[in-house]
Amino acid sequence: MKKLIVLAMIIAAMVLVAAIVHAQTPANDLKPTFISPTPGLYVNGWPAFTVSYPKEWVEVPRSPGAVFQAGASRPGLSPSPVLAILVWPSPRPLEDWAKDLMPVWVELMTDIKVLSDKPSRLKDGTPAREVEFEFVLKIDPSMGSIESGRKENGLLLATKKDTSWVAITVDTDEGKLDEDLKRIAYSLTFQPDRERPVSLPPDVRAFLDMFCVDVVSHDVKAIMAHFSDRFLFSGVSKAFYEQHYRNDPTSPIQMGVISRQATATVFEAHGDKAYIDGFLLDKTKGDANGQKLSIYYQQIINEHGQWKWFGNQK
Repeated sequence: MKKLIVLAMIIAAMVLVAAIVHAQTPANDLKPTFISPTPGLYVNGWPAFTVSYPKEWVEVPRSPGAVFQAGASRPGLSPSPVLAILVWPSPRPLEDWAKDLMPVWVELMTDIKVLSDKPSRLKDGTPAREVEFEFVLKIDPSMGSIESGRKENGLLLATKKDTSWVAITVDTDEGKLDEDLKRIAYSLTFQPDRERPVSLPPDVRAFLDMFCVDVVSHDVKAIMAHFSDRFLFSGVSKAFYEQHYRNDPTSPIQMGVISRQATATVFEAHGDKAYIDGFLLDKTKGDANGQKLSIYYQQIINEHGQWKWFGNQK
């Protein structure tokens, strides 16, 4: 009996020590997944947030617009279920999710049917939008052995950080989503203590400042000179972003931005490349406070002594 009591005390002490160690590991020690992947945990740079998913899931090729995707591996078949995380700037309210997402969805899906569309909240009370939908998947060569015509069920959970959208989608070909899959989406947790500014090397600071100046000038040619010809963000090229600046009503040019400042909250150099994340503060006429949106492009590369946007490619 005494041995059992002693054993129980030892186990209790080990649990207590583990809890203390966990409590002493602050959230701002987390590195973004792009820099240091952790199985079962996606860590975003800015906005600073995490999403938890099963540790046995593997990272899979990203669909257009996604910053991260992971799924349950199945030998000989494409992964399912699949988690996708999207972050992009948009001034639209949450109710207008379809205006931003449908143009992307129709490239990847057919027979899209919205089953429910309702307001929701994250665990911390942040307003969100929850959408359940059905669709048939198109062939996507980047996804490997994907089955054409596969019917799936999906959940979209969208929220906003300033003027940046954060959207979590979870989809499966195994029928209606269960509560475990929904909990993956609702594990989205913002961590504002990881959003403190960091110092930058002078040449990187100068690159960001000049990029902001050129955006305010509304000179598309000057803006695009800050992008590498090899730029790629989740499969989207430099040419796409040039058209975004020229024609998209949500672009800073079309929005009439008159002031832009860049603040880095994450920076880590790796040879001729560097990971950078943070936010841009844009002001338009009549907007004294301005609006924050994600730096978004994530990676820069030094080409012939000049830093340029390189995207989120490895």
